[in-house]
Amino acid sequence: MEQKNEKVLRDSIKQLVYNLHEEYGWFNEEELKNTPGRIENFYREWYGTRNFTFTKFRVSGQESMVIMKNISFYSMCSHHLLPFFGTINIAYLPRPGGYIAGVSKLVRAVNKIASKPQLQENMTSEIVELLYENLNPLFVMVTAKGQHMCMMMRGVKQESATMVTSSVKYSDIVKKELESLKSEALKMMGE
Repeated sequence: MEQKNEKVLRDSIKQLVYNLHEEYGWFNEEELKNTPGRIENFYREWYGTRNFTFTKFRVSGQESMVIMKNISFYSMCSHHLLPFFGTINIAYLPRPGGYIAGVSKLVRAVNKIASKPQLQENMTSEIVELLYENLNPLFVMVTAKGQHMCMMMRGVKQESATMVTSSVKYSDIVKKELESLKSEALKMMGE
C-alpha cells in the first residue's frame, strides 16, 4: 500500500511541475526531470520532523516559570500552500513534583506542529495542547510571531506585516493567578 501512495504522490508532483511548465514555461529540461523528486524529498524531510520522543523529567518541590524564547519555525499556509515563518516563545509553570521538558523537546514540539499546512492561529493552540498533554503543567503559554508569504508575494503585498498569536492553557489551581502568570510570562519573553 505504501508504494502505491508514494507513486501517486510522485506522479502528482511531476504532473504539477509539467502543468506549470506548459502554462508558464518556467522549467528547463534538468528541472523538469529532477524538480519533482526534490519537491517530494522536501515534503518527506519536513514531515519527518513530526517524529520524536517527548523526553521529560520529574522535578521536586516548587518549580519556577520555564521560558524558551525565539524558537524559529517554518510552516505553510493551508490556504495558498505558501510558507509562513517566524519565532515562537514558550512559557510554562510545572506542577510541584511534576515534569519539565528536555530543553530540545520544546524546539522539537514546535517543529512537529509547524511541519504541515495550517493557519498560524491553530498552530499556536496545537503547540499549547501538545505541551499541556505531555507535561501537565499548572500553566502554559505560547506566543508566535509570523510573516506570511501569502501576504508578502501576493494580494496586499505587505513585506513587513507580522501576525502575532498567543494561546494559554492552565489548571484550575492557578485560575485566580492567571493574569499575573500571563504578565510574568510576557515580561520574561520580552513581549
